[in-house]
Amino acid sequence: MERVQKFLIALVGVVVVVMASFSVGYSYARGALFGRGEAPTINVNEKDAALRIIRDAYQEIRGTAVDQPDEEALARGAVKGMVKVLKKEQDDPYALFYSPQAYRSFQELTTGSFSGIGIWLKTVDRSLKIVSVLPQSPALAAGLEADDVIERIDGKDVATMTTDEAIARIKGPEGTKVKLDIARGTDALSFTIAREEIALPSLRASLEGDDVGYIRLVTFAKGAGEDVRDEVERLSEKGADGIILDMRDNGGGLFDEGVEVASAFIEDGEIVSYESRTEEDLVYEAEGDAFEDIPLVVLVNGGTASASEIVAGALQDRGRAILVGTTTYGKGSVQRLVPLLDGSALKLTTAAYLTPERGSIDGTGIEPDVEVDAAAEVQKQRALEILRGMLLSTNDAG
Repeated sequence: MERVQKFLIALVGVVVVVMASFSVGYSYARGALFGRGEAPTINVNEKDAALRIIRDAYQEIRGTAVDQPDEEALARGAVKGMVKVLKKEQDDPYALFYSPQAYRSFQELTTGSFSGIGIWLKTVDRSLKIVSVLPQSPALAAGLEADDVIERIDGKDVATMTTDEAIARIKGPEGTKVKLDIARGTDALSFTIAREEIALPSLRASLEGDDVGYIRLVTFAKGAGEDVRDEVERLSEKGADGIILDMRDNGGGLFDEGVEVASAFIEDGEIVSYESRTEEDLVYEAEGDAFEDIPLVVLVNGGTASASEIVAGALQDRGRAILVGTTTYGKGSVQRLVPLLDGSALKLTTAAYLTPERGSIDGTGIEPDVEVDAAAEVQKQRALEILRGMLLSTNDAG
């Protein structure tokens, strides 16, 4: 049964072999077996023509290669090839193949815990940069800092990896170690860090002064919406008359949790809609029981993406919050995860989402109501000033 599954995996994807480098060798082998001009042809009008090409190529490689390649390696190489074509010809920058290890890592990020060193990463100008270092983490204890650029992981050049591959290499079993070569300005540094089990907080919250609640939403993992509601209630009970929701450098997460977070502040009506090529357009509405009267300011920047933009777009379009900071990332598409038989997975773009006013932010982002292109602390102070102005205006009106 296992061998049958492996064959099916391979059958799904060995399209990479149609690339030119293989085509020459394939033609030569077919000529040697059948004679020139005798190789069977495929009727391109047949419904299963593409699958027949894949099957024939797979069987040829497995049957005649001097060093017979592993079946799963062939299949995964083929799927990667198809994803590469999708990225290039269909202009889908978010299409991705997850190896089994990378897919497990992705799933861990949505459950709220993982084994690693405690850093957030993103690719900036083709460099893998540390966005933030989690408090009480091995990375913080070792001395890693935000804006450090990772150049090598265990001696392997990061330039040869996708962001997800790099993350998968940094993460690993608790107690094992990872070596990172870092560029910090003009300095070249090296760190060897022991991995630990890390509980990933969806948010951090505090009271700023006596009247403002501050919620730093880190990710949209499972339960993020409920966590935001709980913190707004707790901060209100402690005396907060207004809330700052900080979603800077929040790259997103679970789509449904984005709807839940927006619903914590919008009582009813539309939160987001999305258009799909294969399904009817869907509209997601607020869940109710919202803190609809508490003044709200939202901090955003170029790292605010995906589910964060769903929340920011809904709050802005519905006139529920003032956005402060810089223009968001501009990821206005919906991806679907497709698990494969060997534990790997595909991530494919299947729809585009729109804000309540039918605004598409894909590639453009959401512009803040008040632009503050400055250091993070300056942006936060400006948000505090704006919110306290709102509170003063509300009190005067009362």
